Amino acid sequence: MTDIKAASDDLQRAGAAIGAFADEDSFRALFDAFRAWDADSFQRLLRERGVIEACELVCQWVRSKECVLLCLELAGPPPAGELPEPLAFAQVVERITGDEELVERLAAAVSERDREAFGALVSELDIARFSHLLCHWVCVIRGRLICRVVCAPEPPPRVRLVDELRRAGQVIAQLAASKEAFSAAAAAAAALDCEPLRAAIAQAGLRDLCKIICEWFCSWRCTRVCLLLCRTYPYEAVENPLSEAFGFARAAARLAGQPEVLARLTEAVSSDNAEEFEAIVNQYELQRYCIQLCHWICVVICRRFCFCVCPNPAGQPWFTTVGYFDIYSDIDATSGKTNKGLPYSGLFFHGGPHFAFTGCLQLGGFCPATSPTVPGAPMQYRFRYDAGAGLVPITGATVCTVEAGTRLVPWPQNLSGIAGTVLVPTFQTVSIAGAPQPDPTPPAPGQAWTAPSAHVIVPDVQGWIPVDPAAIGGGFQVLLGFNTAAVVAGGNPAPGVPAGTAVPPGSQRHGAGLSILIEATRVGASTVDFSNALAKIHVNNWEEVNELWLVEFGASSCCTPIDATLGVQFTVDHEEMDSGAWSLEITSCSTSAPGDITPTAATPGVTLSPRGGSGTITEDTSNWASCSYTAKLFTRPGLTTGLLDRTTAENPLTFCICGH
Repeated sequence: MTDIKAASDDLQRAGAAIGAFADEDSFRALFDAFRAWDADSFQRLLRERGVIEACELVCQWVRSKECVLLCLELAGPPPAGELPEPLAFAQVVERITGDEELVERLAAAVSERDREAFGALVSELDIARFSHLLCHWVCVIRGRLICRVVCAPEPPPRVRLVDELRRAGQVIAQLAASKEAFSAAAAAAAALDCEPLRAAIAQAGLRDLCKIICEWFCSWRCTRVCLLLCRTYPYEAVENPLSEAFGFARAAARLAGQPEVLARLTEAVSSDNAEEFEAIVNQYELQRYCIQLCHWICVVICRRFCFCVCPNPAGQPWFTTVGYFDIYSDIDATSGKTNKGLPYSGLFFHGGPHFAFTGCLQLGGFCPATSPTVPGAPMQYRFRYDAGAGLVPITGATVCTVEAGTRLVPWPQNLSGIAGTVLVPTFQTVSIAGAPQPDPTPPAPGQAWTAPSAHVIVPDVQGWIPVDPAAIGGGFQVLLGFNTAAVVAGGNPAPGVPAGTAVPPGSQRHGAGLSILIEATRVGASTVDFSNALAKIHVNNWEEVNELWLVEFGASSCCTPIDATLGVQFTVDHEEMDSGAWSLEITSCSTSAPGDITPTAATPGVTLSPRGGSGTITEDTSNWASCSYTAKLFTRPGLTTGLLDRTTAENPLTFCICGH
């Protein structure tokens, strides 16, 4: 089934990104760039607002909104009653796309926003009840072609809409010719059940054309579902479409700050739950945006649905994980921190939720040795990060060593610890590092046998990493180690604040948000063939403030006898302490030691905050036995590499009571 959680996360990311266009002039400029297929302007506007990594989601939002506006303009008010069934619509599509003149007229009418031409075509063919279905399908394809251009690092050649319509129409006609497969596909699409739809497409022998079929069914389903969910709201003509679109953008941004509402809306659209959808629309006063809200949500659901129906071809490059954490489902799009805990060894505290990332990050996914689209062409990839000043390649000092895979190399045979004369295939680790290392020299026959050390690949100055053609498994799954300490400051905060005193706000240390982009292409190619990105990851490389002292030790000596009271001074401070833990204790072999003395908000003399706390805890020691005692301050901020969690730091102080 469709990943509803992932779709809801996509909506949240898209809403937050479109909300970055807070003034109507920049918003209109974004729409103008989209309509003009202007990649330079579109990407510049996104980059200026720090949301370039969300380009696909922003473009999807714009094309969704554009299609609602355009089809209301061309086809008029939404029709009353049920829309035609998919097979009838398929027959109309086949009729138009199979006629050179008709498909040219259709493409021109939609591209040029020519209401008169569109209406004349609909009237001539007597297909008024198909007008919205037809318009939305053409608009969806046109939007896809535009987004392919405006979000590409190197814009590809433009594909003519009429050619794409003709091609898609032929595919739908082929599927419709197999009535059993078409019927099964239509039922599966209506239910958003990806596996039966995938099976029906395969049954019709159209597996390689899966995405065209899924897109067509999604267009039909979104038009049908949104008319169903919004039929209670009367249609109102839009006098100023872009101002109305700007209003919806602000509404989408507000929804991005309410993920639980987006999750409910996503579930309602996916399950055709008109009652639930209407209740949320009314509660949040979204009535005027009902159709566009529904279409936006439905389009994002369909994106995830088609990922399931038409999985990426085996071997397609893809950035998927930071350590064990999936970049889309396990990392919060707003905070950049983990949104859940995971049960893996090394994640001693489950890595979350709400942990920031630290240290060396293992970036995973897959990149094949040869291109999935150009047989035999060797592949390379790179990662770039953006800390707010533009994309920078991860290379040199920003690389930490990881094992990317293994390969087989000819190596002297191991004869009971002695190198033989025969060379045999032997496993060798392939590592990616920031600095080169020489390849190992095989031991000479008769010498002590040694295994081959790692073969090291170093990213070039632009960050490009060639995939070893001999890699076992056909490529690399561990792609790079990102040394965040070379990018985001960290270390010992050393604020010079004594134990018991709060760290001043100006001395408190903070992490930083980054985005991380992968690009993959053929070696020697001037364009990028594949890319995807993690829009935000929050990195904090600072150690915590962990200061412990005793009042009786004084400022420089520790000779004041401890008699009736003990003053325990402490300071704890770290940005991520709220998702971690800290505690205080006093232990001894004597049972008079109090054990846990971690303060609460009610403890006199202390101040607590999400970052930790500070102050002096006064303990009555008048009845403690003469003995040795140890006070300990334990701190553990919520930090993870994605593979290993930060463990607890212990700060002990030993003291004695020698009589009262």
